Amino acid sequence: MVLSANRNVWRFLLAISVFFAGFFGILFYFQDIFIILILGAVLLLISEKLLSYFNRVMDRFPNLNRKVVGAALIAFAFLSFFYLVSSQMHWIVALVAEAATVQQDYLSGSSALFGSDSEFARLTDSGVIRPEDLQAVGNAIFTELTGTISKVSYYLFSGVLIIPLMFSLYFRRRNNLDSYIYGHAHPKHAEVVLRALKSIGKELEDFFSAKMLESAVVGLICCIGFYLAGVDGWFFLGVLAGFLNIIPYIGPIIGAIPPIIVGYFNSPETAILAAATVLVAQLVDNFYLIPFMISEKVNINPLLSVVLTLAASKLLGPLGMIFAIPIFIIYKIIIIESYKALVKIYPDED
Repeated sequence: MVLSANRNVWRFLLAISVFFAGFFGILFYFQDIFIILILGAVLLLISEKLLSYFNRVMDRFPNLNRKVVGAALIAFAFLSFFYLVSSQMHWIVALVAEAATVQQDYLSGSSALFGSDSEFARLTDSGVIRPEDLQAVGNAIFTELTGTISKVSYYLFSGVLIIPLMFSLYFRRRNNLDSYIYGHAHPKHAEVVLRALKSIGKELEDFFSAKMLESAVVGLICCIGFYLAGVDGWFFLGVLAGFLNIIPYIGPIIGAIPPIIVGYFNSPETAILAAATVLVAQLVDNFYLIPFMISEKVNINPLLSVVLTLAASKLLGPLGMIFAIPIFIIYKIIIIESYKALVKIYPDED
């Protein structure tokens, strides 16, 4: 395709690019709310997929009441989830209590960490271990743990307030989008906007569906492996490993650290089995899921995806690594559709 030589086309494209760059910059500035909105969008996508699958299955059983069956399945899913979570709560509470004990031990120089008071004194006198270093490590561990718990509580509270509202607006007004756009835009422009929105929705749906499938498989493998290995909190750690697998490159490494540490508290063999479980999950991910399942849904050059992810991580940290590809998809579609419309509005002069 020959590029346009009309300056107005490129001026408008530059203005559009700057506008959306500022828009995404504002979103990342308020990243806590951005995370809640993305989480709500992912839950909407999951709900839409499950609802579509449920309707296809129920079409085979016309005599069954769909609302009753749906309510029963939702209740069963919630009860199963809360059972699994509650079965892990005693481990989480014990972990928090142990972290507080470790903090106190660091501050007081307890002999529980070093075997005896004389051994602790010998290490501190020789300069191998300094009390201020122990205090700094203890403060860092306890501060990080309490900060994580506080942030998770904030996300849960905000999610309870925002996500139900997103569900209500989406399922009540999703069929009115076409009429709303045609009512507030010129018919020619409305067609461009609707075409762009549909393309963005389709590609983002494919991307997030692929990533959710990838994380679910990795998390399932980790849950089964941790359970068989006897790792305490196997469900929580398996779900965490699957969730962190969303972050490219560093996510699997971060997700492997907690189960290995927790497994080592039981025995070195348990830690080795936990590490082997994560390794198996990553082998399945890299040699089967990504080449044969993910690449079919996400049409993007592998080298470009690596460059975009690394650049976004430098600018925006882990959150940028997660959303580098979705933002690129949105940008690509917006620029392409805008260019097609602008070329028609500002044709080249002979």
